[in-house]
Amino acid sequence: MAAQDQDDDIIIIEDSDAIKDDASATIENILDDEDEKNKKIILFGGIAIIVVLLIVISLLLLMKSKQHKNPVDLTFLDEKLEQPTQVVVKPSKLENMIAKANYLYETGSKDKALTLFKKIAEYSQAISLYNLGVAQLKDEQYKTALQTFQRAIENDEKRCVSAINAAVCSLHLNDKESFRYYIDLAYAYLPYEINSPLYSYYHTLINYYNKNYLGALNTLKNPTSNVYPKLQNHLKAKIDALYNNNYDAIDDLEKADDDMDDFSLALLYARIGDFALARNHLETAITKNIHPIRSQLVLGLIELKSGNVEKAALDIKKVTDAAGDEIYRYYPIKVKLKESLFNPRKAQKAYRDSLTKNKNIIFQKLFYFSPYKVFNANQTISYIRKGNANIYIDNVKSAQQYLKKSSTSSDVNLGITAAIKLALAFKIRLANEELQRLVKIQPKHSILQYNLALTYAQMGNIQEAYKHFLLSYHLDAKNYLSGVYTVLTSKLIHKNTKKLKSILKDSLSYEEDSDEKKMYLTLLAIADNDYVTAIEWLDVKPRQTPLYLAMDIIIATKLHKYDVAKQASSKLVTLLPEDIVPNMMYVDSHFYNDHTSAYAKKLLKYITNTQLHFKDLYYGPYLSRYLYVQANLMTGRLYYLREQLKRVLETTDSYTQEIESALALASLYDKAFEESYTLYNHLIDELKVRDAYTLYMGAVASTAANHHENAIALLELSKMKDGNFYESRYALALLYMEIQNNKGAVIQLSRIEKDGFKSKFFDFNIDTQKLLFYKQHPNE
Repeated sequence: MAAQDQDDDIIIIEDSDAIKDDASATIENILDDEDEKNKKIILFGGIAIIVVLLIVISLLLLMKSKQHKNPVDLTFLDEKLEQPTQVVVKPSKLENMIAKANYLYETGSKDKALTLFKKIAEYSQAISLYNLGVAQLKDEQYKTALQTFQRAIENDEKRCVSAINAAVCSLHLNDKESFRYYIDLAYAYLPYEINSPLYSYYHTLINYYNKNYLGALNTLKNPTSNVYPKLQNHLKAKIDALYNNNYDAIDDLEKADDDMDDFSLALLYARIGDFALARNHLETAITKNIHPIRSQLVLGLIELKSGNVEKAALDIKKVTDAAGDEIYRYYPIKVKLKESLFNPRKAQKAYRDSLTKNKNIIFQKLFYFSPYKVFNANQTISYIRKGNANIYIDNVKSAQQYLKKSSTSSDVNLGITAAIKLALAFKIRLANEELQRLVKIQPKHSILQYNLALTYAQMGNIQEAYKHFLLSYHLDAKNYLSGVYTVLTSKLIHKNTKKLKSILKDSLSYEEDSDEKKMYLTLLAIADNDYVTAIEWLDVKPRQTPLYLAMDIIIATKLHKYDVAKQASSKLVTLLPEDIVPNMMYVDSHFYNDHTSAYAKKLLKYITNTQLHFKDLYYGPYLSRYLYVQANLMTGRLYYLREQLKRVLETTDSYTQEIESALALASLYDKAFEESYTLYNHLIDELKVRDAYTLYMGAVASTAANHHENAIALLELSKMKDGNFYESRYALALLYMEIQNNKGAVIQLSRIEKDGFKSKFFDFNIDTQKLLFYKQHPNE
């Protein structure tokens, strides 16, 4: 709950005797009586003046008729007439005026209430010192009110409550010494109120102002009377919110039933994660003009938490334009990483959810098992034959071109073979570098482009993978797998490939039925999350290749056909017994329905009893590192994994990028943030690993290690590498908001076009330290 303004401090607003038993009229009647009494005062005042004039005239006539007698001294009449006329006000009227003023004050008509309190102060001779002090306090005459309450204490008039209100005046005057004196005095006089119905209320206030909030909460929940129910419920809500008893605080405010509580209720609902109700209360608060600037800002932050990024950008832009730099004093944010990342139980839930919901993980599994393609030998032979034919007919120039192309093609094809051998040996980065070299020699080689794209995809560089898959398909429209993988990668980088997908399906419709054709169509269905269509694949009985088995597992798991998934994963592990990814897919399909603790125990037993070669962890695809780090996080073995990776790193001289990447990731999840930050910086600066994802992960580690400036720099680079990588833009927006650059944040958020986007790593809280500083230093 937000810190309240000064005028919301809890104070005693009236004496327990302020409204007598015989004055039980409603406030409306009091207001009507007040007007009626004013009319009577005017009427009776007029009659009195007429009577006085008649008396004076009579006396003058009498004087004139008796001039011969001794003269009478009438100077006293002049003196009386010159004296100011004082209207005598009865105490009952003052009580009614106080009741009216209190009613106006409580219902929000503060200006009218304060005007009436000024009138009450004018009748001070007929009012108790205590009630006069209350009137002056509400009129914000704090110094005068303090003096009045002091006089009330000296006159033994309501000493306990007068001392409490004197302490409140001292708070407003920022007189800490005086506050301490009066609150201690109130505590000293408290025993004298033991028989008062208001005893618990006085006890609550004294504890509250002494910052003994638990003591105050105790008496609030065990009151001696039900006086001031609205004030007591508000005070309970404040204290419950202070101790994060958010549900109790919500209940307190709803009991108060105050139309002005929508903003506070919105904040409390936001605390418990009920963003729908928070949004409703904020919209009501904006309609009622309750803290309109703050309400609009909080609404934007809630939309951001809810994943409604486009709406959040509009709200934040609107409120920033309206409030200017003042907006940064309300609810400054502090960027952080999600706590669920580091909690084994929460991490397990997130991981198991990702098996059926996270497109990146699903597609990475397909890329992992996808086959590399070899060169077209028939085409090379054709080039040689054409060259010899041209020599025979003496067309030397043409023959030289064909033979040169044949020679180049042979070199490239030999290079492709060598690169594939490296990739199959899990030397993915080396294979990628070799294929990059070859593509410069022969850029229009469709198979070469496909293989290069596949290495990029396995390394997690989806932007480059998309580019080369698309180029491969354009070079050979019969290379359907390149076209299909163009569609898959486009889903991960938010590219529109509807036209390409339509062309693919149209082209495939002319192909004869085959397992490969069914595979292409099934992969397109998986890309569209259309598992109703994809289920037909489970009825196909193709040869048992790793890719086909992986598709079986993915589709069966998504559709909860665990028997099918178990069978397929068992076959896959038989084919590839020492690889990390097949074994993790086996665990996922066999233990998917186990409870958290049982799953972790079975996973731990499985990975400790399975012989793995770890080449895929040290040098291979990104997916191997991610899954194995997650497995060790869920089983609490990250420390041992880090030690294993450090030993390997110490004994490896070259191509340590993947080892360092695995160690950096493991260190991040093991909360060794500074170590992870250092490793990612070394990867980026020294080893030149600068794909968008690695730059992003460097920013994640930088944020965790509180190097937020470095995180911003890395995210800017990541965004430049891949402008459609929403994780980078979202994180950058949050960090911009943290450094009071809402305009920059809005630009980044407006580029995220996905509804319901939620970052996997980044989150934010309200920076309560800054909020407290701004409250205590309003001019700084």
